[in-house]
Amino acid sequence: MPQGPRTTFKVFDLSDEIQSALAELGFEHPTPIQEKAIPLGLSGRDVLGKAQTGTGKTLAFGLPLIERVDPTRISAQALVLLPTRELAQQVAEHLEVVAAARSVKVALLVGGEKVRFQRARIPGRQIVVGTPGRILDLCRESLLHLEWAELLVLDEFDRMLDMGFIDDVKRIVDFLPTDRQTMLFSATAPPEIRKLTSLFLTNPEVCEVAAGLKTADKIDQTALRVSPMDRTEVLLRMLEKDIKNDLDRTVLVFCNTRRMVGELDRELWGRELPAAALSGDFEQSRRFQVMDGFREKRIRILVATDVASRGLDVDHVGHVINFDVPLEVEDYVHRVGRTARAGRSGRVTTLVVPAQERQFKRILQTLGKDIRIGRVKLPGGSRRAVVMDEPRHGSGGRGGSGGRGGFGGRGGFGGRGTPGLRRDSGSSSDRRPPRRGR
Repeated sequence: MPQGPRTTFKVFDLSDEIQSALAELGFEHPTPIQEKAIPLGLSGRDVLGKAQTGTGKTLAFGLPLIERVDPTRISAQALVLLPTRELAQQVAEHLEVVAAARSVKVALLVGGEKVRFQRARIPGRQIVVGTPGRILDLCRESLLHLEWAELLVLDEFDRMLDMGFIDDVKRIVDFLPTDRQTMLFSATAPPEIRKLTSLFLTNPEVCEVAAGLKTADKIDQTALRVSPMDRTEVLLRMLEKDIKNDLDRTVLVFCNTRRMVGELDRELWGRELPAAALSGDFEQSRRFQVMDGFREKRIRILVATDVASRGLDVDHVGHVINFDVPLEVEDYVHRVGRTARAGRSGRVTTLVVPAQERQFKRILQTLGKDIRIGRVKLPGGSRRAVVMDEPRHGSGGRGGSGGRGGFGGRGGFGGRGTPGLRRDSGSSSDRRPPRRGR
């Protein structure tokens, strides 16, 4: 049955300035969540949005905010709360690009940076984007005033709940006017989240574009059974092939712990791969440098904890590797959602050690996935190729993927990672500490 013409952003009641900005950025057709949520946001209705990561939630709530705030007023009129600093940074950056068309200013207020540097950003900013802890601190110290903020967005609410931010969110809401519009977005909506929505939403309109948890169709998902002793070597050889065989895309490696991120970071350093690490214990400036380097493809391999899976928004990740099986089904969905963005295809490989096999099968059962766990054989000799049984779904042999092309002995990276992050900066804080000190 032939489909009718696709909806364009022109059908929304947005100002000419915003329409022009969207056109210049190449945005023509809204995603399903945008198509449903933008009209509701513009009308002032409370919204409960459920959509997978990477479906365009930022513009779904961002365009109504930018349209409805008054750029001539210097007070904060809209607040966007997110669970992680990385995600807050990316949302702020996305909003700033469109907001500039209406002379609307955005303030990014997150932890990891001294308050005295951030307090200067608050005056004259109509939209505030931040994490619960820092926003609450600034409100308590009377450095941030939200009595005129009649627009509230709670994004990645499921993650905020998991991370224990719900009490901080409640306290922040007390600083806002009771007569306000609230838009709450979540990739998942388990019963405990739906119970909490009554605390923040009044007769919300539900926007749901995906039934339950699922992963995108254009992603080739495979799994490989490895021994704990061989797992790191298998990963390193996969990355070396990825980097050589795909010149245009990047690789994202996920670990469950910061300690493991550090261990792999050192291994990649030893192999002279163009990689960097990202975890929750990094200083804010260092985090932003790594994120920017990965977005700009100066870093081709990023090793990260799940904090990055909620914060990264790039469309060039061709291969996601789960070095650890994630602890939760939702985390698997979010990790997988880092690839196959902007209409591209992508690959996901999960390395499964025996102790994590039951957990991985539980994830597959929940998602209704049928992924056979292939085997990996490491022939003797560290320089010989990895031989792998053919897993179902076609990612056979594991080799070329969205890795990121030639690296040439680190490809000019300052010793590794983002150019200048270590060698060029000359900062001793960027040097690798001894193994036991990490």
